[in-house]
Amino acid sequence: MEDKKQQKPTSIKKHIRFVFILVFLLFTLNKLYIRSLVLESNLPHFMHVLVLSFPNTAEAIMGTLVLTGILLTLQHTFPEPFRKWKLTRIYLIAVVFSALYVITQEFKLHNLGGNNVYDPNDVVASIIGLGFIYWLLMKYGFANYKT
Repeated sequence: MEDKKQQKPTSIKKHIRFVFILVFLLFTLNKLYIRSLVLESNLPHFMHVLVLSFPNTAEAIMGTLVLTGILLTLQHTFPEPFRKWKLTRIYLIAVVFSALYVITQEFKLHNLGGNNVYDPNDVVASIIGLGFIYWLLMKYGFANYKT
């Protein structure tokens, strides 16, 4: 049987689609409704931190998944150098590039994401999102392949 890195993916796995859609919906609900409800209430402080920092977690997860898809497309479109890359390398590169984007944004090294205020909780939220999605990719993979 041909190695997965040489096969063309047939579809994105269900768990990846589920996570992406769930995180996107939670991000949207948080931005439009949940954040204002929590901030205007007398809920515990950790709930305020959660709704204010969740966009960083979502950005890390969705960004990594998009980059993984782009890298897998490159791998199967261009013979060199991408075709030789193992899936674990692709997942790691996607996480590293996502980390560079979201964390440097927090430290105001760029302003590509809009007006940003430094908050250490946002950095922690980004790292949690990056760690979660890396674990998910390594454990369950990104795409289905022909068998």
